[in-house]
Amino acid sequence: MTSDYDRLRNGIEFMTAYVSGNDLLTAYVTERRREDPMATEALMDGAAALCALLLRKMARDTGKTEQELLQELARGTHRHERQSGE
Repeated sequence: MTSDYDRLRNGIEFMTAYVSGNDLLTAYVTERRREDPMATEALMDGAAALCALLLRKMARDTGKTEQELLQELARGTHRHERQSGE
């Protein structure tokens, strides 16, 4: 059983590689898969745990519900994609 700390640590490592660029992300994921064939599932689980923690924190900080924040993100992403396509 993986602890919440380990799940969040995996998520932070994965997102650090993600924001560092495609080359580092690819190298990180490749290395993790070499160490553990089930790494993809662990990375996805870690990213989900990190997102959930951040979503809860944003909800507390803003006074909005988690659902409201998700809807705002969805609308903002949709609006951005429409503007980029024009």
